[in-house]
Amino acid sequence: MRPAMVTTLVQYTGKPAIARWRPEPISIDVARQCLRRARRNRDAVAVHQTTARDGSSVHVVHVHIGPGRWHDVDYVTDIYEIPTDALTDL
Repeated sequence: MRPAMVTTLVQYTGKPAIARWRPEPISIDVARQCLRRARRNRDAVAVHQTTARDGSSVHVVHVHIGPGRWHDVDYVTDIYEIPTDALTDL
């Protein structure tokens, strides 16, 4: 089973460009922990089920963390790609 992937986007205060980190693999357990933490912190969490380029079923989760959490950061967006099989194979 392939791991989850996370991509992070950051909008720094006063800078026009959005910093984007390369997608990185994370374990399914770490992805779940991050999503639970986001929900506890009342961050905006949106879950969408779709199909990946290879035809497999995936859940794409968009977590938007607004201003106030970090200094000089307007917002952070984490985008998780989680194989649906990983969520149902418990």
